[in-house]
Amino acid sequence: MFTIGHASSCVGLLAAALLLAIGGPVGLAAAEPAYRMTFLDDRTHSEQIVEARVLVEAVDGGVLAEDVEGRLWSITPDRLRSKIGTAQEFEFMDADSLGEALRAELGAGFESHKTPHYVICSDTGDAYAEWVGTLFERLQRAFLQTWRQAGWDLAEPAAPLPAVVFRTQQEFAAYALKDAGPEVADKPGYYSIRTNRIVLYDLATAGMNEGALDLGEVERRVASAPERVATIVHEATHQIAFNCGMHTRYADTPMWLAEGLAMYCETPDLKTGSGWRTIGRLNVDRLRQYREFTAQRRAGDSLQTLICDEARFRDPSRMPDAYAESWALVDYLMRDRRDELVKYMQGIAAKPRLHWEDGDTRLAEFTAVFGDLQDIEADCSRHIRRLRAR
Repeated sequence: MFTIGHASSCVGLLAAALLLAIGGPVGLAAAEPAYRMTFLDDRTHSEQIVEARVLVEAVDGGVLAEDVEGRLWSITPDRLRSKIGTAQEFEFMDADSLGEALRAELGAGFESHKTPHYVICSDTGDAYAEWVGTLFERLQRAFLQTWRQAGWDLAEPAAPLPAVVFRTQQEFAAYALKDAGPEVADKPGYYSIRTNRIVLYDLATAGMNEGALDLGEVERRVASAPERVATIVHEATHQIAFNCGMHTRYADTPMWLAEGLAMYCETPDLKTGSGWRTIGRLNVDRLRQYREFTAQRRAGDSLQTLICDEARFRDPSRMPDAYAESWALVDYLMRDRRDELVKYMQGIAAKPRLHWEDGDTRLAEFTAVFGDLQDIEADCSRHIRRLRAR
């Protein structure tokens, strides 16, 4: 699950009707000016001062900005106090500066652990932070290699990717409730599109009196909770996808696509410390859920409603089935129609920020690449019937 955060400002910017996209979908394609922005944060109702680049500017003066930590700010004109050019080119924080900023925000007891592509700020101790960092790096290498082999040479993230790891589930829940809302507070973790952070808690300490002392002990403890490790991998996949040019934050990325891809990657490989053999391995839990869904509850227009909108993902009673169907569709497309899937995803990646398509447009874009929906339904069903849970 990924979270967008409070969207009222996004809606306000969209209502301005004419939008000028300034930044690209990922990274820094060319030198961009940096601005010092002062504004009222609609979430905390406090004044914020950030150094940022402008991604979208509305004709009424509202902006979508990205600050040097990678956070997105949707600022309506009534809340924008000032926007002053700094005469400097925009640059993201380096790993050291990002670690210091996260520690200052989170407070005493938090330390930062750096890897080549991540900054992990935690109060869990070194062993668990090292394990998380190793897991993230292995996943990122395998993720990018998978898509290179599919003919899509995605970029490495342009800046260090932040992660926050809390020692206890209670700390995590308190933070998540304020940051992203109650729907994620009882999960093992989430990725926030707004802040670009993965937020987790220490699985190796859960139910224990004390944290793991070394990497080997962490690995032994987490091996007993593979489904929770899968959640970490799922959220880390979202973060990579939104930072390598595959998805664009605050743009129209269909949820079936984003969630289906994360589930395609979420089967973790815990038996080796190097490499990653399990992207695309059969996701037994999702397969079982999907088969139960098709046997008992699946409506005739299920594939169409999955593609057209996110209503089923927003309904807790229908969400598990929507996730399972998203996995089934992506698994079929990845295995049998990968070239077309890459073409479709490249079109999605190029969409402008703060513009959301209606259901008819989404369906037309999908069928323009993959063909008749009934044929896709039949082919996907045959694909799923061939799968065998091991």
